[in-house]
Amino acid sequence: MSDQVLTPAVSTPARTTIGRRVTLDSIWILAGYAVTSASGFVFWVVAARIIPPGKLGVDTAIFSIFTAAAQVAASGIGDALLVMLPGLRRWRRPLYRVGVLTAVLVATAAGVVAGVLVVRFVDPAAPAWSVVLGVTLSSVVWTLFVLKDPVLTSLGGARLNLTMNGPVNLAKLALIPVLVALVGAVGNPVLVAAVLPAAGALVVAYGILIPRRMRTFVPVVGNAAEPGPEVAPASTDEERPFRRFAAFAGRVGVANGLYLGGVLIMPFLVTTVAGSAQGALFALCFQIGQVLDLVVIAIGTSMATHASTNRSEAGALAFRTWLAVVTIVGLGVVALVALAPFVLGLLGHYYVAAGGVAVLSTLAIGSVLRTAYEVWGSMQRSLHRTTAVLVVSASSTVVLVPVAILCIGAWGALGGAIAMVVTTVGLAAVGFVGLLRARHAPGTGRHSAVASPAPITGGAA
Repeated sequence: MSDQVLTPAVSTPARTTIGRRVTLDSIWILAGYAVTSASGFVFWVVAARIIPPGKLGVDTAIFSIFTAAAQVAASGIGDALLVMLPGLRRWRRPLYRVGVLTAVLVATAAGVVAGVLVVRFVDPAAPAWSVVLGVTLSSVVWTLFVLKDPVLTSLGGARLNLTMNGPVNLAKLALIPVLVALVGAVGNPVLVAAVLPAAGALVVAYGILIPRRMRTFVPVVGNAAEPGPEVAPASTDEERPFRRFAAFAGRVGVANGLYLGGVLIMPFLVTTVAGSAQGALFALCFQIGQVLDLVVIAIGTSMATHASTNRSEAGALAFRTWLAVVTIVGLGVVALVALAPFVLGLLGHYYVAAGGVAVLSTLAIGSVLRTAYEVWGSMQRSLHRTTAVLVVSASSTVVLVPVAILCIGAWGALGGAIAMVVTTVGLAAVGFVGLLRARHAPGTGRHSAVASPAPITGGAA
């Protein structure tokens, strides 16, 4: 490993602390998610108004399965790039290229599997080759669209996510009524409207924004509690970062694939077990409820980026982050439950009459329970401690899928929401205990001194 030399970074009159950087990045990420959520909600309102629930359920099932495949492909690689790129210099570009290529290959394989599942369980009447090809291409596009967010965030470009995602979601919203008017509901207008703008955004992200951030990025390290001069490591490169990347991305990819994949295929399971109308009900409630989860993802992503180069503060920072997150999400749950009848009424009478308020309220409760596990998981990934996350995620999926099938068979969409809450209770316990232990761990207290930045190979596996 090369020697580490600290050199002054480009300074500003006001000294930037890690806590402030987490806050600023979180605001930018949240702003991007706010635009995504608002335009996404309007998108699903328009879709629900002009497409019958039975047909919309088919489209949402296909959407859920290829986005699940994309998350499987992008999540582990994205998390690895998120925490490794800030600490590398010479190997930053090569590692980024390897990450993108690996994500495309994994997305292709996962997309083929997803396409076969769609042909078998959702749309057996459609030509098999065209379904598999379409789902595979959609998985690759969505993987790269998801991957750009952690890459830009790791390179100090969190605000660029808003620049990218806003226009994409507005274009998606504009396309859906046009497509329905041109081809009707038979041509999968929801899927085309979702994927086409994302594909266009890839040209800007990977052709312009990411290369520019690669040239200009300087990492910031310092004490999260006590402001100090900004410094950047002149070299924290390890001789062979690809081995660490492969191990990290592999463990986190499996963990996230099991956890996120199990969650994201829930609309697919509901459609398969309870029918397309119940699938549409669950999918739309799920999309609305995800607004609360995006708060956790935004703040956790920013925290992981900065904790990866300031490990002595990771435990204390994670606990403070969770307190803020659980407060925000808790207030959001109260507001969402109160507004549920009105919100679902915008989708159409069916979504209220079919028990949508109970489904959405149950999913919202699960969101606040998940906060502890999500923040703890972000902290563990920033420290490269991924084995525990892998074990817990695998366990949760092993429980979720059979419980979901049983509950969906008994109560339809509401059963799917109940299954998610049941699984989340265990995750919440693990996350809360982990955060408490990390808060009091040696070297993570408020007044612990910040040594030279830890090498990227540090941390227990």
